[in-house]
Amino acid sequence: MASVFFSFVLVITALCQKVCYCDSNVGNAGTNGFSSTQTRPKPIWNATYTDKLKQDLLLNYDKFARPTQHYNVTTVTIGISVLHVEINEFKSTINVNSWIRLAWSDDKLKWNSSNYGGLTDINVADHEIWQPDIMLYNSASGNAVSHLGETHCIVRENGEIIWVPPTQLVALCELNLRYWPFDTQTCFLKFGSWTYAGTEIDLKLFNSPVELTYMIKNGEWDITATNATRNVMYYSCCEEPYVDASFQLVMTRRSPAYRAIIIAPALVIIMLTLMGFWLPPQAGEKVILNGCTAIIISIFMVYFTQKIPAMGSHTPLIVLFYSSSLYVVCFSMLVSVIVIWMSRTQHTRSLPWAIKKPLTGVLGRVLGLGHHITETPLNSQRVTTEEMRDHHAPEFEEHQTSDDHQFIGPVTKTPIQHDWILFAAAIDRISFFFYSILFVILAAVYSL
Repeated sequence: MASVFFSFVLVITALCQKVCYCDSNVGNAGTNGFSSTQTRPKPIWNATYTDKLKQDLLLNYDKFARPTQHYNVTTVTIGISVLHVEINEFKSTINVNSWIRLAWSDDKLKWNSSNYGGLTDINVADHEIWQPDIMLYNSASGNAVSHLGETHCIVRENGEIIWVPPTQLVALCELNLRYWPFDTQTCFLKFGSWTYAGTEIDLKLFNSPVELTYMIKNGEWDITATNATRNVMYYSCCEEPYVDASFQLVMTRRSPAYRAIIIAPALVIIMLTLMGFWLPPQAGEKVILNGCTAIIISIFMVYFTQKIPAMGSHTPLIVLFYSSSLYVVCFSMLVSVIVIWMSRTQHTRSLPWAIKKPLTGVLGRVLGLGHHITETPLNSQRVTTEEMRDHHAPEFEEHQTSDDHQFIGPVTKTPIQHDWILFAAAIDRISFFFYSILFVILAAVYSL
């Protein structure tokens, strides 16, 4: 019995304490001026007009609904401030670092500044309010308007909203590399709403749609011209018009470095090819010179494959010039081999009279063969043993001495061999003039 009585006393004591605690709370509430039905406590910080305005504006605000009646049009003004551009030739894309300037009106975000201490504008996060779904139509990387740094929007008391997010745009661009590295490229940035038709969202351009004030100078490209147009398009899927804004960027490649890397070697290649025709007909260095020139051209062709994509059309003219020069050098080497064979081989048949007569006449002097014409085969010549060993001239009478660099006795050339050497020199001179004209034609064609 004692234990039951003790338990009953404990229960009665606990109920009394709970009743006393509730009465004390009610009394404190009356003392502090709050009713017992208050749903939220008083904040521990002092609320500002901005806090009160944001609570009044964004309470029950639906950021996924267009902030106007469905029969009204939301006009979005758009512009772009370009900071930096870069072109990727292998992917046919243009990378543009920029600030996208957007402005529109939100009917649900209007207030009277006199009711909020003269507050005329506030900053809100980009995810707190409705934003137009403006996309880059020719984007190469999905969503074109990236909220870098979660930039805020500026909301004014008349409902006007200004949003300037920094973005990195990657757009597809049709490139024409025919005049590389002295080319000019034209690329477009096409913006528009992805889901709203022109009857719901209309686009308008700023007075200065493309700004280059904050442009950072590029080491390779200069923006020479800009343009912006508003277009109304009708697609086969829908009857409603769709509005887009297209920004045009005309860029010219800076090419001082390419002049030193590509143009100067091209001139050297031409000179090396032509100089081979002025070497003596018997000189074997002709083949070596043409071989070195062909190797140089091949190295540049490999360089071009690293710098320029293999395009199905618009092959760069400089590549065509180097490839044509490679063919020219190969034919030049063929001519050199024929000339060397003709001048070194001991012929038993004399040169035909129909060929010899013009070469010893006016044509020979025009070709610069005066030295070979006046030189008679019976004239004495002082030849070194080293020269004989290089040219293997069996027609010379060799008189060895103890010193290879000493001159040896007079030798004679046969008239038949002299005529063939004259003919070989004439082929060199004619080839020189022919290839000179050919290189001029190539330079004129591939520079236009």
